Amino acid sequence: MALNFYENLSSDFIKLLENGDEHNVIIEVGESSIMQPFKVHSTVLCYDVTIYHNGVIINDRLLIIAGFKNFTQSSELFYLDLLNSFDTSNVLWNLIHNGDLPIYTYGSTAIASLDNSTIFLIGGYIKNKTTNEFDYSKQVYTYDYNTSKWTTPSITGDSIPERQQMTGVINTSGTIYIFGGFNITNAITQAGKTYNDMNILDTFSFTWKSLSITNNIPLPGSDYSTCILPNGIIVYIGGQEEISYDKPSYLLGMKKIKLFDTKKDEWSSMEATGDDVDPRWIFSSVLTPDGRIIIFGGCTYDFTGVSPNLAVLDTTKNPYEWSIPSNSKVNLPPSIYGHTANLYYNYMIVTFGFNIDNKTYNSQVYLFDIRNNTWVTRFDPSTPISSPTSTSSPTPSRKPLLIGLGIGIGVVVLICIGIFIFYKRDRILRIDSTVSDRIHNDRIAGTGGD
Repeated sequence: MALNFYENLSSDFIKLLENGDEHNVIIEVGESSIMQPFKVHSTVLCYDVTIYHNGVIINDRLLIIAGFKNFTQSSELFYLDLLNSFDTSNVLWNLIHNGDLPIYTYGSTAIASLDNSTIFLIGGYIKNKTTNEFDYSKQVYTYDYNTSKWTTPSITGDSIPERQQMTGVINTSGTIYIFGGFNITNAITQAGKTYNDMNILDTFSFTWKSLSITNNIPLPGSDYSTCILPNGIIVYIGGQEEISYDKPSYLLGMKKIKLFDTKKDEWSSMEATGDDVDPRWIFSSVLTPDGRIIIFGGCTYDFTGVSPNLAVLDTTKNPYEWSIPSNSKVNLPPSIYGHTANLYYNYMIVTFGFNIDNKTYNSQVYLFDIRNNTWVTRFDPSTPISSPTSTSSPTPSRKPLLIGLGIGIGVVVLICIGIFIFYKRDRILRIDSTVSDRIHNDRIAGTGGD
């Protein structure tokens, strides 16, 4: 029975290689004058996309950091070049050679320094790459963008407990603010504690400090979305909240906004108005130049879809106001969670995550044009009046990512046969593509490559 299965499987995949219809991968084999393109499908050749990863834009590159994929944790560092146009059906990712993380982590937070020279990777479910055991002895890792080197800096100051499922922001003074988060204490039972403290990291002196605040302290929370406004107010939206350690957590209503004033070190809250937005966690948000916070994706506590998928919080109004742009419902992406969203001039760029609708990894990149609130499939670099703050470019390998195979032994054999057939002409291998593979998690803390 198994033999017949693989024979039929090989036959079906050979048909996929022969048929270029609806392809989303192009393999170019040979040298310039004799280049031979092959159109194949991501079900055959695919990249193991990530979930619970981080996305950081530096020097016109969207870097994807850490994450969880294929029941294992990823240490790869790769990027999307935002100086080049692309179509969302044909995205070319570039691996940064020698840029691998020194550890595995997911459910962490990553923040770029003010001068874009350094990425601070903080917390998460950290594993030792050698032993594959959880190791929380170090909570902060830094990546030097100019040298493509990771280091473990010496951090002084207050002792901060391990944290996962939190998001940090940085103010104009170079201070990173991290609110609450979850600290798992038992990986088997998933027991742990949710916090409501505010911890700050000075990126110049490498000093931790736990702020002493007594008034209007919010309940412990995690898995929220956050943005810092130009006036220094940090806006916290949604996520989990916990009344007490012995009671189950719940999802906070999206109109219950938590605010932290970084200039006064004071908490306050606001009841937003406008359209109704389902409570959610594991979602994304970006802040636009005109003061709108655009949220996307997320899920219910039971990992089902939420409505709407996209909503906008106008922070220029008092109180803040939710709205659901009518244009955003056209060509709407599937319901996803565990993804990232980054703003680059006119585009909100959504990457990876988990597709709730078909229960697979989301392999696609989605583009939302903030000028007219529409989903688009074509990315064209803007020509802004001024460019983002950047540093000199490192010299990472521009080797396109060779995508992992997830279908089984039969597919591996099939690919080998295909490469062998055209081996005599083979000098260049170029892959433009994405993936689909299954994963579902009972809780973020319960995932991992144990």
